[in-house]
Amino acid sequence: GLITMDENGFIELTQSGREIAERIYERHTLLSELLMALGVEETVAKEDACRLEHAISAESFQKLREYWEKKKA
Repeated sequence: GLITMDENGFIELTQSGREIAERIYERHTLLSELLMALGVEETVAKEDACRLEHAISAESFQKLREYWEKKKA
């Protein structure tokens, strides 16, 4: 129930699919920024963020987000 496909094979995200995609993208972006701020090379940071974004718990991600928002302020 996360995607739909039309008769031509084109896929589209459902509302639920879009919400999940947006959460994953937020995780990817924040994790990439954090890693690069720590001195990790951009390509490596983005590759690592791809792995981390799926494995990190909601609780840990929330704490990282709170930390990063305070740090950037």
